[in-house]
Order: sequence, then structure tokens, then C-alpha cells
Amino acid sequence: MNAVLEADVVVVGGGASGITAAVAAAEREAGVILVEKGSTTGGAANMGMGLFAVGSTHQKAALVDFDEEAAFRLFMEYTHWRVDARLVRRYIAQSADTIAWVEKMGVEFLGAYKYFEKSQQTWHVVKAAGSSVPAERAASNLYRALTERATELGVDIRYRTKATRIVMQDGRAVGVDVVAEDGSETHIECNAVIVATGGFGNNPRMIEDKLGYEWGRDLHSFRIPGVDGEGLGMLWAAGAGTTTPIMELTYTSPGLTDVYKTISETMRQPTLMVNLDGQRFLDESIMNNTVFTGNAVARQRRRVAFTLADDGLLEHYRRAGLDYVTVHHNVRSIDAWDREVQAYASGAGVASAGLSELHSEQQKSERNFWVCNGLAEVAERTGIPLAALTTTVDDYNAACRSGDTQFFKPQRFMRPLEGPTFYVARHFPAGYGSLGGVAVSDSLEVLDADGLPIPGLYAAGTDACNIFGDSYCFYLPGNTMGFAVNSGRLAGYQAVAYMDSPDF
Repeated sequence: MNAVLEADVVVVGGGASGITAAVAAAEREAGVILVEKGSTTGGAANMGMGLFAVGSTHQKAALVDFDEEAAFRLFMEYTHWRVDARLVRRYIAQSADTIAWVEKMGVEFLGAYKYFEKSQQTWHVVKAAGSSVPAERAASNLYRALTERATELGVDIRYRTKATRIVMQDGRAVGVDVVAEDGSETHIECNAVIVATGGFGNNPRMIEDKLGYEWGRDLHSFRIPGVDGEGLGMLWAAGAGTTTPIMELTYTSPGLTDVYKTISETMRQPTLMVNLDGQRFLDESIMNNTVFTGNAVARQRRRVAFTLADDGLLEHYRRAGLDYVTVHHNVRSIDAWDREVQAYASGAGVASAGLSELHSEQQKSERNFWVCNGLAEVAERTGIPLAALTTTVDDYNAACRSGDTQFFKPQRFMRPLEGPTFYVARHFPAGYGSLGGVAVSDSLEVLDADGLPIPGLYAAGTDACNIFGDSYCFYLPGNTMGFAVNSGRLAGYQAVAYMDSPDF
């Protein structure tokens, strides 16, 4: 016979939203069981750096002139009001208090940052132990603190335990069936269930069925072990209404990005980008907005694009530094260029950490960076027709003198490419994972096919993240983690409020 446990709230998934939901519910004196099929909390968010907030003490100290109203209007205009305005408003309104909430748990922040020049200063980067600069994996300190707080509050965290079914009775969520690593099965009776399982970014079949990409061919997104879409499957089986999921799209050079960082960052500067037909297709000055660039690359034939550099451009970067410097990689010079080019050519590794570990499968792909002696070799390596490529480079070089009348690229980024040595990187759409799939209210209640709440059933984080429309709003950096943490917190509070309501 299966074992039986009891709890007020069962949280399925211990990632960013799940561990936050568990703490929030426990703070409201609920008995909470959290089941996590992995061996740690935080999930993929441990690889991140920070979360979105507006109106925090860090922004006020930095005299950031950007408030809740401005954030809400920007967000809703970006999404053309095709998302739940009530949920967006509620999320933004809670965001600054969430920063203060986790600071009381001992979490420290370096401050509020932009991600790229035109973004807002909303990215609250967690301070890594012993460091005073932004660092990969810094957010793991946040989830460590949340986990310690959960333990203090008596949350029963069951690692290596997988939920298999949400138990429904008379249209209400009343339990969860789980199986432990040793195969033992347990039924957990409860009053509310919160599902926070992180989407389906590790499930190539769902990626193809739901998004239309073939992973490893025209999409090279992160593959986070365990993020297989099982939570969404359980929600749909329980009667949840569906939404159209998206991929949190960016772009990448498989085997290069996050690994050979100097090469990668240099080849992601606002130089010439062409598609497989040798044509320009964007104003390359947007390339520091990786979402916009990913969208543009995804529209090209075979969903592929190439950037070109030459020795003249490299000499400019050696003298003046890179045009764009990301907080993420913080590559400010190309001092390591020659060393990395030699290492890449020989197949040798370079010192890397953080997100590079998530590219292990991508590093097995074919080469995506070449050093070429002339445009003829560029055409041979890439498959771009030589005549079309030559015409485009000639037209681009002429525009460097007279101005870009095709896409109106700012003149300060227009630098001719004259060879004879050309450096070429190939780029594909990438992404941090899926977003959305299950319909929720602004209280994170799961809605049925008719848009009505399913009593006792909640979803948070990636599974419920329908607020971005068709593209992640990179103008407000930190939004993915911000929504995960804030939606988890809100779901935890709402689950307890449901139990305390007269209708329970």
C-alpha cells in the first residue's frame, strides 16, 4: 500500500518559483511539502545573476528615474496589451518589496543594472560571496537563503522525488501522487497544489511540437536537466486551460558562446551580419539586444546568420575597446583574442565556468567560427554565394563612407571590412527555455478551458509565464527570474488565502 502524507500546500518543483512559493506559504503558517526531482533547489536560476524590480532602495540610491507606472506602460506597450494587465501590474507592484523581503533573509545585492545601453536599470544583481562585481551563478546565493528560510519555517523538502499526478476531487485539487528515487510511491493529501516545474526546455519533442524548432539544428537553447514539461502535462490532465508557449529567444554560436568568450563577444559586436543568401537583414546596432537579434535570425533561411570582422576592425577594438560590453561577460578588450583563436583552431579548451557548462551538448556541434583568407574562402566555409557576398560587402563598405540608407545603422558603428583576412562566426536562434503553456489568473490560480479558476490549483514561474507576448521584454532586464520569484511568492500567499476563504 502507498504511504500517505498530509500537508496544507504541496509545491511541485523546487526551482526559483517553487522554493519561493514554499517560503511564502510557510510564512503564512501553512504546512508545506515541496517535492523536487533533483538534488537541489533553485534549478536553472542558480546559473543566473539577478531579478527585476522597480522602485527598490537600490534604484532610489542610484537616482534611477523609472517608476512603477513607467515600467507598466513600457511593458504593456511592448506586448501590445496582449497579456494579462492585472498580472503584470501585480507583479511590478510587488517587485521592490520582494527585494527587501529576501534582503531580510541575508541576501545582498550589488545594485540595479542595465543589461544593454537602451534597457532600463531594473536588473538587481545578487552579490556573490567575496566579490564586488557581477558574477555568473551569483543568484545561487538567493536560492540558498530561501532554502535556509524554508527549513527554518518547517517546510518538508523532499529531494529526488517526482510528482506523477495531481489528484482532483469534485473539481478541486486535493492531492499529489509522488514517487521517490527508490521507486516508493506516496500520496500526499493537501488543500492546495502549486506547480512550478520550469517548462519544457529539455524536451526536444515538445520544442518541435509546440514551437516548431528542431533542437540542435535550427535551435540551440539551453538544456536544463529535468525541465521536461511533466508539470505542464499534469496541469493539462487536471483540466487546465492551455496557452500558446513561446521560447525565450536569443541567439548563439554553438560551441563558442559562453566558452570562448573573447571571440564570442567580439563577433557579437555591431559589425556586418548577413544571412545564408549573403544579404543584410537588420540594423546591426541592435545586436546587444539579443532578443531582437534572435528574432531577426529566426526569420532567415535555415534560421542562420553570420557576422564578419577583419584585421582592421580588430585593430580598432584593440585600440579603442569593444563597442558593447555586457555585464554578463564583462569582456572589455580583445587581449585574449589570439590565444582563444589558436585554442579554438586546435580544439583546445579555455578556462570557462558558469553558463559554459550548459553548452556541453552544443560544443559537440560542427564548427561555427572560421579564419578566412579572402571572401572566396568565406563563401566556401559558409555556403553563402560568393557573388552575393561580394556585392553586400562592397555596398556595406560604400555605406561606411556615405551612410547606411538601407537600415539606417548609426554611422559610429559603420566600419569597412577590407580583409584580406576575414573572421566569421555563425549564429543560430537560442533561448533560455520555454515560457507559458497553462492559463492562470492574476492570482496565479490555474484556469480551466472556460477561463474559470480550478479551486486549490496554482501555477507559478515558467509554466505560468504568459506575460511576455511573443518576445521577452529585454528592455526590462531580470524579468524571467523576477517573474519566477514574484509569481512564486504570490502563489504561496494566494494558496493560503484560498484555504482561509469562506468558500474553502
